[in-house]
Amino acid sequence: LAYVEWFTALQQHDPVSSLYIITHSTRNRSRNVSVISVDRIIRPCHLQVRCGREISKDWTADSVIEKAASFYVNSYIDLDMFLSLE
Repeated sequence: LAYVEWFTALQQHDPVSSLYIITHSTRNRSRNVSVISVDRIIRPCHLQVRCGREISKDWTADSVIEKAASFYVNSYIDLDMFLSLE
């Protein structure tokens, strides 16, 4: 089994990088999470935080996924993902 935190669908692109922009998916103002069978996972993805010109001082490697509002789906890090998202 795997614990999964869901994000929004791949719809919005950043105009400069062309990377998809996603946010945490919510349901009734709470994060949308599930426990699923591992065989339902198609692939992992690399998320890169959208931080603007300044990086929040309270972000750490352990907390940024919880504290950041939005992320880029970094398709450039994986050739197979890059080709599948094009």
